[in-house]
Parts: sequence; C-alpha cells; structure tokens
Amino acid sequence: MKKNILIFGDSNTWGWNPVNDLVNPIVRWDDDIRWAGILQAELGDDYKVIQEGLNGRTTVWDDPIEEYRCGKDQIIPALDTHAPLDLCIIMVGTNDLKARYTVTAQDIANGVAIIVDKALHQAGAYGENGPKVLLICPPPIGPIEYGCFSEMFKGGVEKSKDMPKYFETVAKNFGAEYFDAGTVIHSSKEDGIHLQADQHEILGKEVAKIVKKIIG
Repeated sequence: MKKNILIFGDSNTWGWNPVNDLVNPIVRWDDDIRWAGILQAELGDDYKVIQEGLNGRTTVWDDPIEEYRCGKDQIIPALDTHAPLDLCIIMVGTNDLKARYTVTAQDIANGVAIIVDKALHQAGAYGENGPKVLLICPPPIGPIEYGCFSEMFKGGVEKSKDMPKYFETVAKNFGAEYFDAGTVIHSSKEDGIHLQADQHEILGKEVAKIVKKIIG
C-alpha cells in the first residue's frame, strides 16, 4: 500500500509562476516542476503526494478581498478528504504577511499553531501509525519593490525574516517535525514572493530526505 502524504500549502504549492503580473492570464508551473512533483519523483511509486495548494491561503484570517482562504477552516476537510494519511506537510504563513492583515511574525506563527494542532488531533485522518506533521516555514519574501506585489506585501519583508524562530517553537511545542525552507531556497527576484523552477527542485529534493526519515 502506498504511503499517502498531504501537502497543505498556498500559491507556492499550487505552482504560481513568478512571471505572473496580475494582468495577463495566470501561468502555473507544470506538475513535474512544482516542488510537490519533485517530491513525488524523489520518493517514487511507493508514495502518493497529494497537493492541496490554494492561492492566497492564510493561517486563520478571513480575507475580505479573496474569500474562502482561511486555512484553519480548511485543514480538517482536506485531511478527511484524502484519508488515510501517513503524513501531513504544512507550509503556509506567507499570505499573512499581506499589509491588510497587520499582524506580527509571532502572530503568524500562532495562526500556524492552530492548524498544526488541528492536524495532529484529527486522528481518524491517519493510518495505523497515527498523526504525523511536518511544519515547513516558508522562505523569507523579497525583494518586492519592483514586483506586482509591492503594495500588497508592503512591510512584510522584515517580518518574514522573523518567522523561522517562531515556527520552530510551534513545532517543538506540538511535537511536530520542522524544516526552515529559507535555509535552502529563496524567493524569486521577479516578484519576491514565489519560487522559480530551480528553487522548486531544491525544495522538493530536500523535503524528500526529511519525509524518508519521518515515515521511511
């Protein structure tokens, strides 16, 4: 039986291409380019990587402009939809940096904590080995000055640099596995938010190593 892995993420899991300018039709990286696709290729046929990436997904905030983006309301339906799971990977928080939310890096981590808590306590969504969660802190954003998200994420660059220490504390407090993506990848120079193809590849390969350590 395959080992099922759910990735609960945002636009960098969905595959948003940094060339997008919010004017022309949206371009999405192909399956084999996205980090989830790289992860699948690295793990092989004994694993099934399930991508639950949603553009604009937040931790706990209701977006007044882009509706239905609140992660804490979506995590349990996602888990139950794809059950039984062997591992849930959570990588959200970047969209909380939008100026409209006016929250700190610590509050973003507090929002992530709610999702991690829900994921760990939805025991029926997992197989016989029980709930396992890998929390990934997204890489810092920036530069954003010249991209189409400069106003939307205004003031977010410095906050994003503070996120890893708070995310790590969340993982420790809940007994979840932790990985700081910013130690191996960086956001694109084009928009300062999303990943270029080479960064997807690096992330997918690094996460594959961690997954093998967690569930074999």
